[in-house]
Amino acid sequence: MGCAAGNFRKGRSGSEPQAIVIHVIVGSLASAGITFGDARSAVSAHYGVGKDGTVHQFVEETDTAFHAGIVVRPTWANLRAGVNPNLYTIGIEHEGLATDIWTEDQYGASGSLIHEIGRRWRIPLDRAHVVMHREIRASKSCPGMADMNRLIAGAGLVADAVTAPPLRVVTVVHANLRQAASTRAPVTLTVPAGTAIEFAGFTEGENVSGNACWYVTAQREYLWSGATDKPAPGPTA
Repeated sequence: MGCAAGNFRKGRSGSEPQAIVIHVIVGSLASAGITFGDARSAVSAHYGVGKDGTVHQFVEETDTAFHAGIVVRPTWANLRAGVNPNLYTIGIEHEGLATDIWTEDQYGASGSLIHEIGRRWRIPLDRAHVVMHREIRASKSCPGMADMNRLIAGAGLVADAVTAPPLRVVTVVHANLRQAASTRAPVTLTVPAGTAIEFAGFTEGENVSGNACWYVTAQREYLWSGATDKPAPGPTA
């Protein structure tokens, strides 16, 4: 669906999605689209889920939506000190009011969406990684009456039915695994050309020769994708 250009930021400043934040729109799915399309609002989310199970995407997952950037008395244990949580989270809005009970369709569609996001970015489907907005900003009631355990359980049932293979690439030159997605980050391992490596996902980092994609291992080691046989990864690469 898109949103106003000033209501999100391209890229994630070298970070990647590591958690999913659950919101309630306090209105309709259509009203969320109007708000996100209004440059004066300065807010957005990656997705919105309607009561009937309709899903709208407003911001690409590789970009930074403005949905959870204000931190007030947080209780979320995985909050990163000094880092705007918008940079490492994906925001999902849900149609309705804070006092509404979610519909079956809404739980089902949101659970499927959470599963797909988790599979793309290797985000664990648990309460440490699927969090309520008010766990970041205590001054909000968001996401209202959402049953988080039910939502995560539904996402897990979908995940049990579909197993995503790891990303397997082969280096085409001598390549460095680094501690961050930057050529300035410390090197953890150097591998020769022809080395096959399995990765948990990919992210945006330093732009090297016009390519800002970096592969990420489960141990959070980073390899510039231009050094591999798959220099342009996608969600299912």
